[in-house]
Amino acid sequence: MKNRNFEVFSLVGAIFIISLIITGCKKGDISLGKNLLPGSSVVYSRNYYEAGTIRSFTYFDDKIRVDHPAYNFIGSFNDPLFGRTDGGFAAQYRLAANPDYDKTATLDSLILRLTYKQLYGDTLTKQTLNVYELNGDLDYDAKYLSSFNLKSLANTKSLGSVSFIPRFKTDSAKTDTTIQYIRLMLNPELGKRLLKMDSLQMISNEEFLKYFKGLYIEPAAVSRKGTLIGLTVAGSGMGLYYHTATKDSLFFSYNVTSNSANVAAFAHDYQKSPFIPHMNQNIIQDSLIYLQPTGGTKVRVDIPSMSKWKDSTQYVVSKASVVFHVDTLATDFRRYDLPSRLYLKYMDASGVETFPKDSQLSSVYYGGIYDATTATYTFNITRHVDQIISGEVLTTSFYLVHANRNGSASRVVLKGGNSSQPIELYVKYTRYQ
Repeated sequence: MKNRNFEVFSLVGAIFIISLIITGCKKGDISLGKNLLPGSSVVYSRNYYEAGTIRSFTYFDDKIRVDHPAYNFIGSFNDPLFGRTDGGFAAQYRLAANPDYDKTATLDSLILRLTYKQLYGDTLTKQTLNVYELNGDLDYDAKYLSSFNLKSLANTKSLGSVSFIPRFKTDSAKTDTTIQYIRLMLNPELGKRLLKMDSLQMISNEEFLKYFKGLYIEPAAVSRKGTLIGLTVAGSGMGLYYHTATKDSLFFSYNVTSNSANVAAFAHDYQKSPFIPHMNQNIIQDSLIYLQPTGGTKVRVDIPSMSKWKDSTQYVVSKASVVFHVDTLATDFRRYDLPSRLYLKYMDASGVETFPKDSQLSSVYYGGIYDATTATYTFNITRHVDQIISGEVLTTSFYLVHANRNGSASRVVLKGGNSSQPIELYVKYTRYQ
């Protein structure tokens, strides 16, 4: 354990001045603080370093918001460390216009189109998707959590399925094409029903959604390897192909739009994961900590020494930061992309995740962006330390989470508080008299 100058930090105080110093000082300029204390002078400026005493634990992250994700990740993926993840989604399909179907209109086919732009995992394993009609309503304004049973809204009878191998096709220049499609034919009974709807049932999307509530799509689980496929919302739709007594090759589109309710569904199987024996507790530490989006895992971080800084005097902190190290070997970053950004959020008195005050200044100042050179994520928590000392924040526990918890598949393995390269706390402070 490294913990030098701790006796000094038992006296650290007057940190209410921090907010004034930050707005008035340039980086590294601590002399301006003397202007706030008439007659004062600098006794010394020092750095405090702590490592080995910061505690960390892997927790389930099973109650995240899953409505309106940036991407719908669908498919079945067996991660060598995080076990199996199955991703599905449910969405409303809205009228592209007011259809005016002829009474002689006859269905040719109803095709579901899914567009994807991301793959995470193996591109050789066959995936199978199953489609069901929704019996229950989706609410555009509702806040859906990953613990919600989305499948409970769906009919048990399948409308169709498709098996395929997800991959990016390349053009003649051997570059990725911009759009990849998954197409499957849906049960013609649904197409016939849509075609025969009364015009009053399609006078508006609000009326239409009373009679066709949307679709639920889920993968068939694969036993090894697999992929999570990032679907783009704007590229999902149903195409109804039909003809009349006088015209052939007619088409009408039902689309998922920005006005559609769109909810992700994730299921995780961690039975074979190395971290499962010590999940969801803050007593036994593992040397590695595991962070996964899609309603997977998050990391609890406890820094008990912060509680000793309260009510100190004659000290000003000009910089405080926490550093997390990636275990690049365990993460296998060459095969699995790392999160570009993480968030460090503290737990308020009610246990609710809350962004520290430092995040309000700017995203660059707050940090959490992956540094590939050092394989670290660093967070600036200077103002947060100020709030702990002043008594505004009473807890010294944090949660480290993915910055895009419902719209990304990238995960990371970090070195824990008791590892050979533990979580580090750096504090730069100045004493006055």
